[in-house]
Amino acid sequence: MTHRGPVVTAVVVVGGLVGFMTANSAGALVANKSADQKTGVEVPAPQNPPEQANKPPKGGAEAPSSPEKPAKPKPPPAPTFPAEVMYSGDATASDLAIAVAIKGKQASAYLCDGAAVEDWLKGTADAGKVELSSKNGGSALSGALKGKRLAGEVTFRGKTVPFSIAVAPPPAGLYRGQNGQTTIGWIVLPNGKQVGISNEGGRETPAPELDPEKGFVTVDGMRIDAEQVEGDTTW
Repeated sequence: MTHRGPVVTAVVVVGGLVGFMTANSAGALVANKSADQKTGVEVPAPQNPPEQANKPPKGGAEAPSSPEKPAKPKPPPAPTFPAEVMYSGDATASDLAIAVAIKGKQASAYLCDGAAVEDWLKGTADAGKVELSSKNGGSALSGALKGKRLAGEVTFRGKTVPFSIAVAPPPAGLYRGQNGQTTIGWIVLPNGKQVGISNEGGRETPAPELDPEKGFVTVDGMRIDAEQVEGDTTW
């Protein structure tokens, strides 16, 4: 008959203890889970530590923020003519007087030196600019608003001269009279000065003085009414 020694007995005892402890642990886990299910309390899972706000990039330096681009300034609005306006004045360093009438997008003009040079022009007015020419194309006027004045260049008889003329409130302005073969043009400047030519069948002479309030002149016993020219006046 074989007898178990002390070593075998110790192994058996240790194994029993380990089995007992494992069983107890498993039972405790089952018990805890059952308790959680009964109470409805959910055991939160372990969370990772939150990342540091504004964590700097590698190297330890914070990334520079991009500066905001300044807003581009809006361009000023384009100048525009009043619905109806008259400009008159002298060309620069010249005896030539100029009157430009504007109504809507139409323009009429008269050039005159009071002696032997005159021409009537028609054209357009838009976005603060005017472009006019005579019927035969011998004269032309191009201008634009510069503040409250109309400035540009006028070409006549092969010459080009600059001008800058101001608004001409009534009775200043541009007048035209016609009777038969006689046509008269008057430019009345804001200071009251008049420049005009009477054209009788191609013969040009200085125009007689016009009283704007009276509205007509008499030439060789013939009455000629003076009409105030506007931008849409035709001839």
